[in-house]
Amino acid sequence: MKTKHIVMMALVGGIFSQPVFAISEAYRAQLEQSGCTQVDEANGTCNVGHTRHHQHGDQDTKRQVEHRLDSAIAGNYQGQAVDYMQLAGWHSINEERTRWRKAGLVVDFDMTSSGKVMGVIVR
Repeated sequence: MKTKHIVMMALVGGIFSQPVFAISEAYRAQLEQSGCTQVDEANGTCNVGHTRHHQHGDQDTKRQVEHRLDSAIAGNYQGQAVDYMQLAGWHSINEERTRWRKAGLVVDFDMTSSGKVMGVIVR
């Protein structure tokens, strides 16, 4: 009886210990490629079926990317910012790894002399 109980607890524990994701990897990739966020797509300001085409134009896209990157890396040291940019699919286009390219946009780090990223500039 005890063995049965232990096996059942292990089985239940194994089921509930698996990672759960709110969105699938394919949908995440589609959002990334389109430049949309889940909120943009939900409120109708962005169509995930189109790559980099927002109803508000390129200027809004640049502001959205700038805001998203600033939120993620501002205040971090360059090494942490580089790790984030690589994980997000950006490609470094200079030796200093302060300029990045993705989907037709170029991002420059705004850095202090101590190596902290204060923000980004999207072109």
